[in-house]
Amino acid sequence: MKIAMIGDLHYPSMVLNRPEVVKARDAFFDYVLSAFLETEADYHIAIGDVANAGELVEFDYIFSKVESCGNRVRFIHIMGNHDTYTHDKAAILAATGLKPYERIETEQATLIMLDTARETVTDWSGFMEEEQLTWLEANLSEPSDKPLLVFAHHPIHGTTARSTEAMMSLHEAVQLRRILNKHTGVGFYFNGHNHVNSIVREQDWYFVQTAAMLDIPAIRLITVEDGQVSVELIKFDDRNVKEWAHIVSRHMPYFEPFPAAEGDALSSSVSARKGSSFGGHQG
Repeated sequence: MKIAMIGDLHYPSMVLNRPEVVKARDAFFDYVLSAFLETEADYHIAIGDVANAGELVEFDYIFSKVESCGNRVRFIHIMGNHDTYTHDKAAILAATGLKPYERIETEQATLIMLDTARETVTDWSGFMEEEQLTWLEANLSEPSDKPLLVFAHHPIHGTTARSTEAMMSLHEAVQLRRILNKHTGVGFYFNGHNHVNSIVREQDWYFVQTAAMLDIPAIRLITVEDGQVSVELIKFDDRNVKEWAHIVSRHMPYFEPFPAAEGDALSSSVSARKGSSFGGHQG
């Protein structure tokens, strides 16, 4: 099984109204979305903040790209805090036709999609209501040695880079770690939000954070085969793509380029199964 995943996309309907900025925006997002959606995979997952200001026109742009692929692409959008800047979750879900959180069971792995976004522009930390936590606990009640792949916008506090900074993680009051630790096999937790690549291990859990697309134009390719989970970072090294990203990211609202987005040398890839060794950071 293969999963193609992108970090925070931040597609902006509003940029500085100069021809070169609008042209760079259109060229950049057409390129990276086309490359992402054309990547051969069983699922294509956006880890949140696909929209920059949460405008419906921003979602329309992204989902029109998805719809142009027909049945070739199974697209999953994880809710991020920027996605709710303008409209509440109910309006976004009605417009996109997606679910706030869900479980997908495959022969190779269990996939869990979580909703950690709030509906406010003043607090961009993550939160989960009791209803969702109860649902998650029920879905992890049966022992399983299949890999568990969890996708959420916010990191768990104290795991990946910047996750101990203010409003840069799921709120510490949310007991997500306790529930996830009920899983008996290897687990991978994928998130965005913090705009820097980072991979950290805690026992049989691997926390994989992906930088924003405008900082590091790239996708993560996740492969699951015979209990082994491999994650690699595939960069778009085209000079034009980097130049477009540079122009757009400096002429749009709500986005600050993060100079250390690359992360360290251990933040690009990881391969693991239950009980395997790990050369990266231990949590």
